[in-house]
Amino acid sequence: MNNNWVRFLFKKAFEIIASLAVLVALCFLLLKALPGGPFDEEAALHPTVKAALISQWGLQESSLVQSGKYLVSLLQGDLGVSMARPNQTVTSIISNGFANTLSLNLVALIIVIAGAFILALTSQRYRGGYFEKTVDQFMITFISLPSLFWGPLLIYFFGFYFNLLPTAFLTEPKNYILPVLTLCVRPMAILVRLLKTSLKSNYELDYVRTAKAKGVEEWQVLMHHVLRNSLIPFLSFLGPLLVGLLSGSFLVEMLFAIPGLGSQFIIALGDRDYTLIVGLTLFYGALLIVVNSLIDILMRTVDPRIREEV
Repeated sequence: MNNNWVRFLFKKAFEIIASLAVLVALCFLLLKALPGGPFDEEAALHPTVKAALISQWGLQESSLVQSGKYLVSLLQGDLGVSMARPNQTVTSIISNGFANTLSLNLVALIIVIAGAFILALTSQRYRGGYFEKTVDQFMITFISLPSLFWGPLLIYFFGFYFNLLPTAFLTEPKNYILPVLTLCVRPMAILVRLLKTSLKSNYELDYVRTAKAKGVEEWQVLMHHVLRNSLIPFLSFLGPLLVGLLSGSFLVEMLFAIPGLGSQFIIALGDRDYTLIVGLTLFYGALLIVVNSLIDILMRTVDPRIREEV
């Protein structure tokens, strides 16, 4: 491992730690800026009891002091206890819901990436033909409509009208079909268009013409010569793609009654459960920061022009 790689990894580690610290501080500040508090809806609470609860949770302290204490607890691996569900820790709530959220997003991500590669490469192979024109029309339609437009539509037709597929929970493999389709449609359409554009621009370069002039078969030209140089825009889009899938899964989980982290986050917002909101935000933020850092490392590995940068 050369010095550039060592400096790059140290820089990434520092960026991750700094980003998480800023994320915690901002989360506390934004929660404090919102009107109301976690005990305001408890109309039956006596003012003395309410004051005792506020003192017990340290809500009377400044946001800076609270965020500082939280960071100390966080360094010890403690995310705290849910304010709305005092018998459950934030860590246990996250671990219980993470399996469903992870499986849903992982299946969606695999389908998005695999579908985008298959459609983009096949369209480029048969460019100018009926297949490419059909794919382009469908992709434009899918991009034009929000992902959640498809959820109720799929539920109505496949869940109720034709009664073919289940519309709630993730108890069986077939339960994944409708929520995954709802998550996949728009991101895959965007990725297909992006990859097609990159493939097309690289296909016109001189080294591709040279390979074709030597009699290299069309699929080999695409897979061995064009595809690798077309991966940089694709890899740079993986970060926003993951953000889109995770944020989209919040409402998809509510729509399909999936007990995942997205539904827990929305419930926590309704309850003003500060500790759970901060814990979930930090978990999602850490996940996205680490994934984006891994994508940066992957891009440096693929592209030699980036590899030598500090």
